[in-house]
Amino acid sequence: MLDRIIVNTLYLVPLQVNKFKKQHPNTEVLIADGTKARKVESNEEAQYETGWATARRSILILTTQGLFCGDWTIPLSDIQEATLLQIPGGSVLKVSTKDGLHYQFGMQRNPAWERQKVLPLAVQETILRYSKTSLLLRLLVLVWLAYIIGQDYLRNGLRVSGVIFLILFVWIGFPLLRRFKFSREH
Repeated sequence: MLDRIIVNTLYLVPLQVNKFKKQHPNTEVLIADGTKARKVESNEEAQYETGWATARRSILILTTQGLFCGDWTIPLSDIQEATLLQIPGGSVLKVSTKDGLHYQFGMQRNPAWERQKVLPLAVQETILRYSKTSLLLRLLVLVWLAYIIGQDYLRNGLRVSGVIFLILFVWIGFPLLRRFKFSREH
């Protein structure tokens, strides 16, 4: 919940919703959340990958007429399939249209998406996989951070910079460790 509040504040969601309401005065906003959004080639599996680094940062608005994200308008009547993937730390809304377009919206978890009644959703609990590129980049960063931490400690003992690098190491490494542990159990 706190994560969602922080993200929505950073994405200026209340201001963007007010702007949307002025542009669409007869449209009821049901849900609005900060999102990373992207169009993908096919209804591919959502995963941690470099495509999210360049994804659109905007807000996703659900109304009684459709989904709105920046200059993307997806009428509800055009949606063929919508799946809400509940992942640790958030959600990914996958939308496929009758025109063959596919979207993925990464958001913080918001129970309102499951309670709303205008967009039929399949809800799935899952864990996102890492693409090979994402996994390799994360491992390289971890090796680099381990080297920096070791060099800093050997030269100066434990300093503030070493503690910051150690926090970064844990922040990047812990999700990978959880993922590997989960993979072995399942």
